[in-house]
Amino acid sequence: MAIAFHISYDKAIEAIAWLANKKPGIDIYHVAKVLFFAEKEHVNCFARPILGDKYVKLPFGPAPSSVVNLISSNDSWLSPLHLEKLEQAVNISSKADKYQITPKRAANTEYFSSSDLDCLEKSLTLYGDMSFDDLYNLTHAEKCYILAEEPAGQIDYALMVDDNNPHRIEILNHMREVSKYITV
Repeated sequence: MAIAFHISYDKAIEAIAWLANKKPGIDIYHVAKVLFFAEKEHVNCFARPILGDKYVKLPFGPAPSSVVNLISSNDSWLSPLHLEKLEQAVNISSKADKYQITPKRAANTEYFSSSDLDCLEKSLTLYGDMSFDDLYNLTHAEKCYILAEEPAGQIDYALMVDDNNPHRIEILNHMREVSKYITV
């Protein structure tokens, strides 16, 4: 059974606001990739996700589906409350489906643990300015992306745990146990 979690929309909104404050004008592609790599790092180090979003295999690489839907307002099932909170936090401009995000307010970092923020910061530093092509190639080489079903197949959190992680078995056991109680 795949390991999956339930997203915290409030935390996701604050993550988007945090990224917009750190890198005003960040585009949806970089938001998706920075969050993916931060989530993967956090899972490998702390056996839990930051947001718990459902990552899916899309043509341009793995993407946090709920975050992408929030930014692009592509999901009629989204709560108007969450959309309003996002609108109060950031400005999203769109030209030809190229979404750019700028902050309206500071992110509420009380939603994050220090390890969450460390992984977000590390991911933003490593991937926030990387070119589209480099990010595309990097994410398409990820095992979890390669093994996900197409199209838009959900990425199993178990596949985010690196094969060479010395704590791999313990991390997987912990995540399997925890995810049983918090999956959608």
